[in-house]
Amino acid sequence: MKKKIRIIGIGLITIIILTFSWYLVDRFSYSKELPFYSVTVDNDTTLTIGIIGDSWVAGAKLDSLLHNGLLEKGFKNKILSSGHPGAKSKLIYQNLFEGKENEHSSKFIIENRPDYCIVIAGVNDAASQIGGHFYSHHIRLIIKTLLHYKIKPIIVSCPEFGIKESIDNMNVVSKNRNVISAYFNNDGEIDNIKTYRKILAEDLDIENQKDSVILIDFDNVCLDYDKCTELYANPSHLNRKGNEKLVQVIIDELFKEITTR
Repeated sequence: MKKKIRIIGIGLITIIILTFSWYLVDRFSYSKELPFYSVTVDNDTTLTIGIIGDSWVAGAKLDSLLHNGLLEKGFKNKILSSGHPGAKSKLIYQNLFEGKENEHSSKFIIENRPDYCIVIAGVNDAASQIGGHFYSHHIRLIIKTLLHYKIKPIIVSCPEFGIKESIDNMNVVSKNRNVISAYFNNDGEIDNIKTYRKILAEDLDIENQKDSVILIDFDNVCLDYDKCTELYANPSHLNRKGNEKLVQVIIDELFKEITTR
């Protein structure tokens, strides 16, 4: 009987170890580059802008702000958006290739051949302490995909948010997991946002992609979460005022791009 219990115990421990190992591999694994697909040529001359990202994009919360702001600048426009709450950069990239049966598919944005596509990602990467190279790898895959379809990427740098507060609000398991991950990915420093931005900027230079994108410096929205909490609904999300400021910064850069093109 004792032998049987010992065997069962060893089996359970083995299953737990294998499950945890699979979880770690899946959590930190990089997406392979996915094959491009065919899209039809769109002859619509209306300025069309896509927006992809995480919960900062979900619910079309930026669409009307961007649409109306561009109308005020004299640009008739069409806005298409797809946001996936909780998604890290890897999933945001993969969603560009998902079929319409997936509720978070953003493939339709590419199929509509927008002139520009705004990418807002990084909050979940940073909060999860997944690593700056993981973040940079998938943002650059998104850029490569958009450029393939002749869509100019507008990349919002990893947004400022209350990263320490966000982690403190997590359950015990998630909090400890992310604190440990920070030791491996950012020398134990929880506030990794500037590191993520630096790694992406360096990789864009190495890959000669910097001149192919419009890079939105989030510092122009908020330099430090603690000094502009009036822009945030909670440590991880902007409020209406914050969204308005973010969209205005994007419009200013887009206006310069369009008028000097």
